[in-house]
Amino acid sequence: MLYFSQKMYLIFVTIITLSLSIIIYQIYLIQIDTRLYHPAKPIILWWTPFGNDEKLRDCGNYQCYFTSNRSFQYHKQIKSFLFYGSSFQIDDLPKWKSDEIPWGLLHEESPRNNPILLQQKTLNLFTYSSTFSRFSDVPLTLIDLPGITELLSKKYFVSTKEKIKLLRERNLAPLLYIQSDCDTASNRDMYVAELMKYIRVDSYGTCLNNAQLDKRLKENYLEILNNEDFLSFIANYKFTIAFENAVCDDYITEKLWRPLTVGSIPIYYGSPSFKDWLPNNMSAISVFDFKDPVNLANFLHNLSNNEIEYNKYLSHKLIDNYEIENERLKEVLERRKERSNEFGNYVEEFECFVCTNIYQPKKSKIVDEKHYNCPLPKNPLTNKIDHLNWWTNQWIFGKCGATLLSYHLQNNLTINKENFEKDKMKLYETNKC
Repeated sequence: MLYFSQKMYLIFVTIITLSLSIIIYQIYLIQIDTRLYHPAKPIILWWTPFGNDEKLRDCGNYQCYFTSNRSFQYHKQIKSFLFYGSSFQIDDLPKWKSDEIPWGLLHEESPRNNPILLQQKTLNLFTYSSTFSRFSDVPLTLIDLPGITELLSKKYFVSTKEKIKLLRERNLAPLLYIQSDCDTASNRDMYVAELMKYIRVDSYGTCLNNAQLDKRLKENYLEILNNEDFLSFIANYKFTIAFENAVCDDYITEKLWRPLTVGSIPIYYGSPSFKDWLPNNMSAISVFDFKDPVNLANFLHNLSNNEIEYNKYLSHKLIDNYEIENERLKEVLERRKERSNEFGNYVEEFECFVCTNIYQPKKSKIVDEKHYNCPLPKNPLTNKIDHLNWWTNQWIFGKCGATLLSYHLQNNLTINKENFEKDKMKLYETNKC
């Protein structure tokens, strides 16, 4: 009995010693960083390291200290936690106190990177957002569009007559397809494979491959997608298949902008709202406008053989001093002239948005599905929810995970990843997500 008591005493002393050591070390780290930090300024902590680090930044008339040093989570001046979506981990989160220390989400990537972020209950954990949605606090919708100069430039432009000549001399197909990510939520290859039955497509990627790139383009082509040789190559084609890997409102990537800027008409499948951002109503062709691949192929055959009608889709290239008709697009591009279109600038804008809101808190709000709207994946041929697509189950699993995550955080419960996954499966199997 005495031995047992001594053993318990030693365990107790060890635990107390370790706890004190951790606290002392955290205080030490904060004291080190205080050399850079002004004690009266709000602290904004990137929980997932990103953006500015250990820096006191001016945001208009305000100042905030940005850091990724987690020891600051205990500081009395901590005012917000920021997260980069792809690095958001359910078993590595600070305590959730939305009224005291609001969370902010930055994520421009596809929802495939982290399906739990698709869910309303997960999004509701955040107060600030910077996503591809126009409804987010700092929208990243046009981050892959270089600018108005590139949109109107004729640097890579190949005339319709020259394209017709290339089709004949080089035996080019009218359509270009380059993809090497063949496992997608949008299941884009299913549609392209069907389309290829009715119109020629040169497919250079590993997906549906039937053509080979020149050696100078083939080696590491994923790393040279925006170099001059590659852009010139794309410009030779009349049409470019521009299919996103997921279908979400305002999730528009370089797949649309790259052919649009070089003068190859995009055949687009992705954001249902993408037309809201085109230079004019005839800048791209939407798959959604056609009953099936047969109808689309027939339309493209007719368009390809009618030079006058084809050129109507290239008015932003053919008309000198072209004036963009889309007021929404013009407004965003004009506003963007104040800074370069670098991702880091958007990050800093988001940081300053959060900083300003700390000083001037607005009416309490939470992030919702408008900020990251990606419905269940559909079969591109039937336009019905695709239950055979592996990604559809990931969407549903994400909903189960979001339910559990919200419950744990709101009740201040520790998350064990192994148990969390088991509980998530139970919810899924009992259809309680």
